Amino acid sequence: MRLDPFAGPGFAALGALGKAVDGVDLPVGFVELVRLRCSQINGCTYCIRLHGEAAVAAGETRDVSDWRTDPAFTEPERAVLALAEAVTLVHDGHVPDTVLDAAIHAIGEVRTQQVVWAATVVNAYNRLAISARLT
Repeated sequence: MRLDPFAGPGFAALGALGKAVDGVDLPVGFVELVRLRCSQINGCTYCIRLHGEAAVAAGETRDVSDWRTDPAFTEPERAVLALAEAVTLVHDGHVPDTVLDAAIHAIGEVRTQQVVWAATVVNAYNRLAISARLT
């Protein structure tokens, strides 16, 4: 490990934010799919393993890479995963209105905000884990 990502007040604050996001009004498995997909995009091996196991424990799949074509994914799940990808890849441009509108239509505005927060927090954790070379 190159540095200790768990040291300092920043990690404690991120942990508090993470706990606030854990209390969202979404099924645990749904949130784990968001976390897993963001981690896959970021290439965070540590978080892919962690959230893959958590998704399976919540009754979900570990493979979300083909969510666009796999018939096992529902339209709300597709809308949420598209939003999670757009938040993760925000450097490519803004989150498209069509993606945001689809999520709002599928799960409502409050839950869509919760998905954005869940994606934001896991992206922060991904960056810490990748920087520290956690595997």
